[in-house]
Amino acid sequence: MTIPPPQIPAWRSALAALPAGGLAVLQPARGPRGARRLARALLEEAAVLGGGQVLALPGGDLLLTATPGPGQRAAQAITELTGLPPESFPLPAAEQPLAARAEAAALAPPAPPWNLAALEAHVARLRLAEAARLTLFAAGAGGAPVAQRLGPAPLGLDDPGLEAMAREGLCRRLLAALTNPAERGQLPPLRPGLRLILDVPLAGLSGGALRAGPPGDPDGPLALLPLAALANPGAFARATGALRAAGWAIGLLANDAAAPAALDLPDITWVIPAAEAPPPLLPPRLIALGRPVPGWCRAPGILHEGLA
Repeated sequence: MTIPPPQIPAWRSALAALPAGGLAVLQPARGPRGARRLARALLEEAAVLGGGQVLALPGGDLLLTATPGPGQRAAQAITELTGLPPESFPLPAAEQPLAARAEAAALAPPAPPWNLAALEAHVARLRLAEAARLTLFAAGAGGAPVAQRLGPAPLGLDDPGLEAMAREGLCRRLLAALTNPAERGQLPPLRPGLRLILDVPLAGLSGGALRAGPPGDPDGPLALLPLAALANPGAFARATGALRAAGWAIGLLANDAAAPAALDLPDITWVIPAAEAPPPLLPPRLIALGRPVPGWCRAPGILHEGLA
């Protein structure tokens, strides 16, 4: 009889896969749900930028493995935005404290998790008025709205994978409602004359639905993809190519304000948080999210949130 080798915990495999000099960032499961959701989004983006991954540990803690730059920026941003600083460990010193944390979490009673079937059922039965969020934007120093964003309301799930699945399902529901006169009235009413910013699934728009107009207009309606779409370059190229052919400009949603400086992506509108200090690089087309609106967001050419 062959005895199988002991299973290596996922967090140990993640540490082993990271190049020498990498960083492990541990975000404990504490604080308000909104703060935990923001921290998770920042960690996920650092994983994309830093060649690592985010793991959900027993007990709800989150572990990021990444190269030092993106990992340190994520930890700093989480501290500044939530007031709940994560713990950072350079490799190889991370293994011992993580082993102790994993052992303690294994002894704690597990929280009942969402399962995929329950999440799909929840997304399917959620009222469209609760599933959608409409936000208005002004340009530069002006106060009148010039653009509107229609996107899915976040569910605030503790599992980043399930939250991403929920976003995909809600985006598909919003798109179906926009093309169905019987359901369109259940969405927040769009304002005529304002530029549309529309959150779309990772695969873009299927079948050429929702044609926006003539292609090639960088200021036309904006299809907004999450930064995680870059994880599959081939699929990203196909999705953005089809969107541009249907008359959509392309936007990327990033919770790390340094993402535009780290990625050379022409013809992209970046959507980033309206942090107190401006990012290291201001791309040609920029949309800032959040309130209050700092002064740098009111420069010409920048759209900013803050309108009711």
